[in-house]
Amino acid sequence: MTGVAPKKIAELNAELKNALITAIILTKATPKTFLVRDSPEFRGVMSFTLRDSKRHIINCKVWGTKELVAEYNRKFKIYDIIDVITPSVVPTLVHDKSTLVDNVRFQPLSTVPFSLVLNEGQGRLDTNNCRDIDAFRELHNLRRVPHKPLCSALKLQDVRCAVKESSAKEQFVDLLVLVAAQRPVKEVRSKRSGEMLSCLELIVIDSSYSDGVMLSIWQADWILRAQQYWEGMHTVLHLIEVKLAFSEFYKSTTLTFSGRTLVYENPIGAEVDALMQFAATITTKPWDSLAYTMNSQVDAAEIKTQMTVKQLYARAEGELKDDKEQFTAVVYAMLTHFDFDGTGQVISRRCKSCHSLLTRNQNECDAPKCQLEFSLNHDGAQYESFFNINVQFSDHTGTLVEARLSGAIAERVLGLTPNEYQTLSEHEKAQCKWKFLMNYFEVKLLVRKESAVRRQMSVFVVDMRAIQIPELAEKICVF
Repeated sequence: MTGVAPKKIAELNAELKNALITAIILTKATPKTFLVRDSPEFRGVMSFTLRDSKRHIINCKVWGTKELVAEYNRKFKIYDIIDVITPSVVPTLVHDKSTLVDNVRFQPLSTVPFSLVLNEGQGRLDTNNCRDIDAFRELHNLRRVPHKPLCSALKLQDVRCAVKESSAKEQFVDLLVLVAAQRPVKEVRSKRSGEMLSCLELIVIDSSYSDGVMLSIWQADWILRAQQYWEGMHTVLHLIEVKLAFSEFYKSTTLTFSGRTLVYENPIGAEVDALMQFAATITTKPWDSLAYTMNSQVDAAEIKTQMTVKQLYARAEGELKDDKEQFTAVVYAMLTHFDFDGTGQVISRRCKSCHSLLTRNQNECDAPKCQLEFSLNHDGAQYESFFNINVQFSDHTGTLVEARLSGAIAERVLGLTPNEYQTLSEHEKAQCKWKFLMNYFEVKLLVRKESAVRRQMSVFVVDMRAIQIPELAEKICVF
């Protein structure tokens, strides 16, 4: 450290040669490796975005051997406070969004016309040793103090209609959102390289749009941080320069955490307090399908609107469709599919901690925070079983194929618990099946239409009651 001069980002200029910048890591890019031309040697490059005051942010690019870059990536985490020692201070273009060059499009926008460059042997990164406790505390607090005002964030309702086709020019926006739910991490094969990539999908809301918008995260460090620290209905994110696009898969506007995006977790401000107050007023979670499969929050006694199967489909996805997220209906029909004793799914599992749905082969949740909780405070199975049965009802207008009989409602209708079901013999399962199959029922349903976070309509049985032919004849209607 001898001979270096501590400098703030605001004090940088291209003439500085021996600067020491102490800053907090706001984000970091996934390292890239490449083969040096005319050489068998592999080199690496990665970048960090750093902040040392309420006003200023700068990007720092590191070049070196594959091993050095991998070591930096392993050693330094998001929100670590580090020393950047003797970097090159390189002038960059003024950040006019209409003339961004490629190397700027894929990294956060800095607040100064410079970037830092470290070449192996000519500068280095090091862990800050907390020489000044007050300065360290001030830097640490910057992770909750956005460099852009919270009041400038747009509303989800406004940006949902900004992009309506996949060929539209990409846009970047600032948002203040609440994490509503996390989906399990999925593995996707890259079309370009063929390698397997991880993707975490979050459903985010705000006071203008509580139905939820999908936010995709592809960066490994942010996926890990989200799994460890972000909680549904408790974590607020200030997203800066998040990518806005139209997804052909979801047929809706979605958000992507890109290399240009910055995020502040649970920032401090009146706008955050207002968002949390709004979240406290939400009694149902329409973005969380599992919540409905476990225990519907709809009062069966309040469901009185009679429909045929044809009317139900018309209201959900046909000519009678409206802007409402969901509706209820009473259907009088025959139960024509009930695979209670066959190969179809009858019992599902969910994590006891986060309530995420587990696959058939899973006995424990993959989320790091769940694994930590179970390792410290739990004995026995890490999951709980629940009924999750596909049932189909037919009337004179058609067959409803999407309905599910689930959770506590299924236990009440069947007169069984999941544990009791698993002790039944095949003969007993068949007997139970034929108590229901091919009989007529009054079925009260909750229908949730397809949306940005749900690609297909979902139908949940809220209650069902066996009826005889004379009552069916009184109730039958034509459409």
